[in-house]
Order: sequence, then structure tokens, then C-alpha cells
Amino acid sequence: MAARRDFGYDLIRIIAILMVVMIHVSAYVVTYFDPDTDNITFVIGNIFNGLGRAGTPLFMLLSGALLLNEEKQFDTQRFYSKSLLGICMLLLFWLFFYASWRTFGLPRFAGKPVESKLFLDYLLRLRGRFPHLWYLFMLVGAYLAVPVLRLFVKKENRNYILGFIVLAIVVQFASQSLGVFTYGMDFTVRDFMNKFHFEYATGYIPYMLAGWYLVTFPPKGKLRSLIIVSGFVALVFIVLSVQFKINSNPKIRDYMVEMNTLPAFVYGVGIFTLMNSISGGQETKGKAVQLLSASSFGVYITHVFFLDVFLVLIPYKSFAESRPFVYILLIFALTFTSSFAATLIFSKIKGIRKLVRA
Repeated sequence: MAARRDFGYDLIRIIAILMVVMIHVSAYVVTYFDPDTDNITFVIGNIFNGLGRAGTPLFMLLSGALLLNEEKQFDTQRFYSKSLLGICMLLLFWLFFYASWRTFGLPRFAGKPVESKLFLDYLLRLRGRFPHLWYLFMLVGAYLAVPVLRLFVKKENRNYILGFIVLAIVVQFASQSLGVFTYGMDFTVRDFMNKFHFEYATGYIPYMLAGWYLVTFPPKGKLRSLIIVSGFVALVFIVLSVQFKINSNPKIRDYMVEMNTLPAFVYGVGIFTLMNSISGGQETKGKAVQLLSASSFGVYITHVFFLDVFLVLIPYKSFAESRPFVYILLIFALTFTSSFAATLIFSKIKGIRKLVRA
């Protein structure tokens, strides 16, 4: 008998992968005109880029909700030998693939000279700017901590876990974002917070704890509305702060939109809460939803290859530069559908399907 699929979880996966692809598509036109903020291309690109900033937070919140669920049986040995080892093998394969692609394949495809000496830089130093493989590296570390977290993450420890999440918000997410006001000074907010060595309360574990907490103790009534509204306020703040401050502070994106910042955290939590409230604990019945959800990792890991291809085939300069909205949607649609189709094809081939299934 097939396991029951939670519609809310499937919906979160689909929205998360759509957002991640959108980030990488829009980042191209944003950085292309950065910091020409008066250009309509930057404005449109910045809006789309901001909209996608809940993508990776959603994936991590969902990981916490699923992996830390104390009502589900958990075998540490099986988890390490299957899930963790599987992620490690996927990381090695795709790291080698993208290092090879960026060194040898992409230059030839774009009609540029090949510099073989870059291969090791791409492979070992990640100089290739693969905008997604960092997630697999981070996931390895998070997975290593899951069995230990499960010893602590229980309903009776609710207040302690909530306290830990609040601590993480203060020492990591808030301090990172507040750092924008001291950027360029001799002594920054981050420098000050680092003096306390709160490393145990930072990183991406707080996302997993927050995901478990929001599912185990779902907010209701006014609290739920406040969390959702705060998420959309954070989105507006992300877009406007980058739009109006990037000229005076080029590092503002690092402080406001990356995953370890307060706006990104609040935005992700808001969307996560909204999706769970919409689903109402329903079971996924539509095959299309199941298929899209099950293909999320495959789309995630392959979309950068297709994005590279389409950016060469349809460069922005060859397009009508007065239509950034159309260009972004076109590249997004081509990239997403191609990576989704590739995932469906690979998932049918024995021996290859594991490359697109995490």
C-alpha cells in the first residue's frame, strides 16, 4: 500500500523548486545591470529575485518537518547508510559533472576557448559558481546532525526548542541583517556577535527545528495571520532594500536576501505557514502534483545545466532589452520544463534514476 502523501508538503516542494529556478534565472539579468538600478531590467529582475528567496528556506523547513517527526520510526544506521551516503554520492557525481561542464562543455558550446587548468579549481574550489551545489554540501552536514537532533526534538521539549529557535534568530538571522548598518566600519555587528561564539545556534539547523515546530504546533488564529503577513512584509523589504540601497552598499544582498538573514527566514516561515494552512492536512490525490513534487530534486540538480544552455542560445542582448519581464519568464519556462522533462526521462532509466532522486 502506497504511503499517504501530504498535500501541503507536496505543495511546498513545488513552490520551493519554482522559486529556486526563478532566483537563478533572474539573478542573471540583475547582475548583468548591477548596480544600474534605474534600468527597468534591474527593477524587474530584482522583483523576481526577491520573490524566489523563500525557495531554499522552504526546502530546509520541510526537511525538519519530515526528518525530525518523532511519530515516524527512525533507524540511525539505515539513515546514514542510505540517505546520508546517497547524498554524498550525488554530491560527488554532480560536482564532477558541473566541473567538467563548466570547464570543457560550456566554453565549446558558447564558442569560447577551453582552459583545462580551471577544472581542478571548479572541482575543488567551486570557482565555477555553481549556484546550487552548496545546498548538497550543507545537506551532508545537516544529515549528520539529524540522529542527534532526534534525541532532543520531542514535544515535551517544546519550550526549549522554541527558545533555541529564538536564540538563533537573534544571534544569526537578525545580527546578519543588522550588519548592513555597520558594513564598512572597523567593528561590525557580526564582529561583535562572533565574540560570543554562538556557533552551536547558527547554521541551517534552526530552519529544521522551525519546520518541525511549525508542523508539530501549527500556529492558529491571529498568530498564524501575523506570521503569514510578516512573511510578505519581509518580501517587500527584501525587494525595496536591494533596489534603493545597493548603489550605496553593494553588499546589501549578502545581508538581506541570503538564507542566513532575517528577511529570508521570515519570508520562508511565512510561506511555509501559508501553504500548510491552505492544505489543511489533505492528502495529495492529483498525479500532476505528485509528479512535480517527486521531481523537485531532479529539477534542482539539472536546471543549472539547462539555464547555461539557454543563456547562450538566447542571450539578453539578442532579445528586446525593453522586455525583461518576457525574457525572464521565457528563460524560466524553458529551463524549468527542460529540467523537468530530463528528470522524467532519467527516472525511467535503471541505473540513472538515482541521480535525480534524493
